[in-house]
Amino acid sequence: MTIHEFIERNREAMIADVAELINIPTVFSEDGGSNQPFGKEVDRGLRWILQRAEDLGMKTRNFDGYAGEITIGDGPFMIGVLAHEDVVPAGEGWDTDPFDSVVKEGKIYGRGSGDDKGPLISSLYAMKYLMDEGRIPAGTSLRLIVGTNEEERWGGINYYTSHVERLPDYSIVPDGYFPLIFCEKGLVDFDINISLFDDKNADIRVAGLYGGSGRNVVAGKAGCVLQCHNADPTEIAAELNEFEGITAECGDDEIIVMAQGKSTHAMSPEKGLNAISLLMLGLSRIKCTLSIDDFVEKYNRYIGMDWNAEKFGCGFEDQLSGKTTFNIGVLRCEDRDVVLEANLRYPASMEKETVVGAIEMTCSRAGFFYKEKDFLPPVYTEPDSDFVVKLMEVYRKVTGDQEHEAFAIGGATYARAIPKAVAFGPLFPYEEELAHEANEFLAIDSLEKMTWIFAEGLEALLGMGVNKR
Repeated sequence: MTIHEFIERNREAMIADVAELINIPTVFSEDGGSNQPFGKEVDRGLRWILQRAEDLGMKTRNFDGYAGEITIGDGPFMIGVLAHEDVVPAGEGWDTDPFDSVVKEGKIYGRGSGDDKGPLISSLYAMKYLMDEGRIPAGTSLRLIVGTNEEERWGGINYYTSHVERLPDYSIVPDGYFPLIFCEKGLVDFDINISLFDDKNADIRVAGLYGGSGRNVVAGKAGCVLQCHNADPTEIAAELNEFEGITAECGDDEIIVMAQGKSTHAMSPEKGLNAISLLMLGLSRIKCTLSIDDFVEKYNRYIGMDWNAEKFGCGFEDQLSGKTTFNIGVLRCEDRDVVLEANLRYPASMEKETVVGAIEMTCSRAGFFYKEKDFLPPVYTEPDSDFVVKLMEVYRKVTGDQEHEAFAIGGATYARAIPKAVAFGPLFPYEEELAHEANEFLAIDSLEKMTWIFAEGLEALLGMGVNKR
């Protein structure tokens, strides 16, 4: 059977599997019990995938709820696929229920359809094709590793790599872009803690500050309540309503303020509009004094609407991977402190010490307190290695695309988690990036094409083991 015949025969099953997996809301939660480290729904999603693989005739293993593996073949030379079943929170602005998948007009809608449940299912069926057709050469094996905490702190994949007996010789990660990602920027997740100076003599007291849903997502909404002590609420609301993206509604001596931004992945903040920064800019335009004027002024001076971190003192750039990107994904209040959850992605040629030193210097100057939460070093694979060349040849053969080359991104994929791994798909050059956004969808024709590419790409990599024997 050709890969085309296989895809045609299994199209409806693939669509149904993607849809069913989307319907499990695999968002990180602390409600898990024994062997449910990332919550009940994430565990349910993992168990569903492993059961589906067993139904297809594959061997599975559950690593205490932290990760799963699906294996075909039993040879020592192993090719891996690393994907994840957890998703970011749904966020606002959906036209459909994000966890009740909808298939219409050639697309599968739902949170995780493209990031990363659709590519996970595609990889599973690519493996099924190679298994059914006897295309796993003697002395080789193929393993799909299923992560469970990719959108948070990578606790799942880190647990897996520290407990598994051996890792694949080479791996693809279907959580990026085609043609191929050979370089990923360094990443620092950190909190900025700011002690609020609350001026009780101000005309307006600011309360209930909030914004965003996760540090790796550009904030789509932010808001606060303005309590007017020595100001006319009607006039202040009218002033704010003139500011694009901000709405203000008057109550009894208070104003409910909301900023509407545009959510997108933090690796490309320029594609979104940060509602937290929009709110801070709007508050700075109020002519009356605010109880948190000091915080608002410092936010706009050191952060503002700048997504390259130039105001923050980290505007680095290199030829290999481009400019720094910077995102304040969450604003929350803790007692008398404001906490900003930040994500900064820096050029691959930079040393972490230089970047963190610049962050700490800015925080010290501004009176902020820096607290590192996570760090991922840059990753780089030689574009002319046999590994990359084989995958690029398959991509060009299947798509006919001779124009696009392998490139660098600011995203953080599982290619960082194990040696000799690259992000390979699933997004095609002509497709819009919808990961972490409202109305995320996966085009069915893209599902079919990526399955074709994965099947041939994995077979080509397995051939590297045959040639070494």
